[in-house]
Amino acid sequence: KQWYQRRVPITAGGPVWTLLYFMIALSAFKVYRKIGFSQALPWMVFFIQITLNFAWPLIFFVGHQLLGGLIDILLMLVFIILNISVFIPVEKSAGLLLLPYLAWVTFATYLNYTLWRLNPDASTSHLCYIFSDNVFLCNN
Repeated sequence: KQWYQRRVPITAGGPVWTLLYFMIALSAFKVYRKIGFSQALPWMVFFIQITLNFAWPLIFFVGHQLLGGLIDILLMLVFIILNISVFIPVEKSAGLLLLPYLAWVTFATYLNYTLWRLNPDASTSHLCYIFSDNVFLCNN
């Protein structure tokens, strides 16, 4: 049984994310080649957005938190926009490489929001707190 009752089908996720992660890595590499780690702001924003990116599946799929996933992905959207805005002055192509990522995460945000709205009980009936990568405290 699914932990939420109503689903939105997604079949393109794997190939899309493979391409997006390649573009994210290439974007970061272009900035690194241009400035190294001499400027803190671009790297702080980049590492915050990528951390939010890696946290989302843990919150959403492992923690079964539709609302928590929505909060994370909304913050991720903000930091992707900030990331683009701080990468463009350093290397324009690096910022532009993040635009498909922004588009896909915008779509994923809509799907997360839709699942949350379709499954209002899923966010409260199964609470999990993530203490580390492998330690969860859940009430079933």
